[in-house]
Amino acid sequence: MSLTLLGTVHCDPDGFSRSLLFFEHYRPDLILVEISDFAVAFREKRSPELRKLFLERLSSVTQKLSLDLATALAHPQIASILWQISLPFEYSASLAYARRCGVPLVPVDYSGFSRKWIKTWKQMISSANIETLLSLDNFSPPVFSLYARAAQRIYEEKTFPETQPADGRLWQERENRMSANITAALNRFGPERPVYIGGWWHLCRGENIATLRDLQGVPGASCLLLDRA
Repeated sequence: MSLTLLGTVHCDPDGFSRSLLFFEHYRPDLILVEISDFAVAFREKRSPELRKLFLERLSSVTQKLSLDLATALAHPQIASILWQISLPFEYSASLAYARRCGVPLVPVDYSGFSRKWIKTWKQMISSANIETLLSLDNFSPPVFSLYARAAQRIYEEKTFPETQPADGRLWQERENRMSANITAALNRFGPERPVYIGGWWHLCRGENIATLRDLQGVPGASCLLLDRA
């Protein structure tokens, strides 16, 4: 058994199709996804309601600011919120493949981390925050450049300060829990071709934080990026 780590850029608009294509070629017999059981249940139950509320507030703010709604929806900060309150493509693609091929799928993220993060959503989708975000520069680096930076961080071990989590203690707890959940799933299913899919940061070698890659002892050759996998 050799665990493969598949790193993604969460805002990749082609992420769903790319993930399915990877699964079709690699044929994993266990998929481990960077999402928690709590986050799945919460989004399945509350995502439609939250999206509706957010879009209503966005429409109201754009009218107040005399902005075009379509332009506001294209703003990267607004698009990021819609992505966050929806089920991520990593999970949706994994679920589609797992159901079709009868492969076990295990959410391995830390539910305690998800609960703390989701508590910030009330402020995140507020009208005041929407207005603030729309006042910011709408420049967003292209996805290919984000993957290029990820490749530098993973394979060349370059350091970029902005990619370091602010709350080191909480993030270390998250990495530890995620690694323990993966180990438990590997022991339970005994797969030959297990794949973890999630954000690329977890594939880096840690500096102040021992990452999932560190904790699982995964070599660089088994760390793949979705845009080139």
